[in-house]
Amino acid sequence: MQYAYETLEPEYIAQIARAHIRPECEHLLDATGYRLLHDKAVYLRISALTGVPAAGLMALAEREMSGNLHCYLGNGQRLTKRTTIVPLNRGPFPDTEEGFIAGALDALQLDGLDQVAKMPGGWSLPRFAYESEKWNGWGYRRYRIPSPYAFGGTTVQKPGKFIRDHDYSSTTMDPQLGTIAIVEKLFELDPSLKFADPIAKVDDTTPIVPAPHPVIGDSNIVWVQTSLNKLRIVGTSLAVDGNCGRGTRAAVRAFQETHRLVVDGLPGPKTVGALTDALAAAGL
Repeated sequence: MQYAYETLEPEYIAQIARAHIRPECEHLLDATGYRLLHDKAVYLRISALTGVPAAGLMALAEREMSGNLHCYLGNGQRLTKRTTIVPLNRGPFPDTEEGFIAGALDALQLDGLDQVAKMPGGWSLPRFAYESEKWNGWGYRRYRIPSPYAFGGTTVQKPGKFIRDHDYSSTTMDPQLGTIAIVEKLFELDPSLKFADPIAKVDDTTPIVPAPHPVIGDSNIVWVQTSLNKLRIVGTSLAVDGNCGRGTRAAVRAFQETHRLVVDGLPGPKTVGALTDALAAAGL
């Protein structure tokens, strides 16, 4: 996993440097920043328990559920219901501030974001862009566009969006603000939330085409998802959509654990080889 970030870091630095706010998004971004700051104290509590920067938590919460503290940070579903989408079967949690914090801790620990502060280099803006894309899924790299989850609302965003399971639209522009735009606005509105040095902006409109993920490469994620479903690695079938998101990564981790592979949730060449062998052994 470290290798993956270190390889992609220069790309994220270049994208952030080119990521200016699109004029039509400026008013929405201002309003969003002030609204999120209303609950700053809650996010600071979560940050103290996990090491995840409060500004980053606010940005994730905005993407998942428009900052609604009555929802589960992991996917935006109501706290009081057991989750029915990835991550599955989490909760329920009390519909209180303490319940929101408990749910947030569950989601952050599930995806390992509580470990980033302990890693070499810790949190930075490029690292946050990487973790944002990982949180949402690596599927946009398959289409060679910057993840709108991270770069929505900026000049580096391109048309393209997963509009529903199994369905990618190359012409749809994600209308939501991305996590980088939100974090940078929060830095501006409340400098106490800064967790990293800013990256100087440049007036360079040269597109940067995202590289294949250095571990996954151009692996056929549809085949990986189909194979995991055939082997019944998880209780609920994965959506076969070509996006290596949280559900797919969790299933890959479960497969890796039972086959004595490095457990990182990424279907690299060794994992793909082991899947092929497992299918053959099962006669599938």
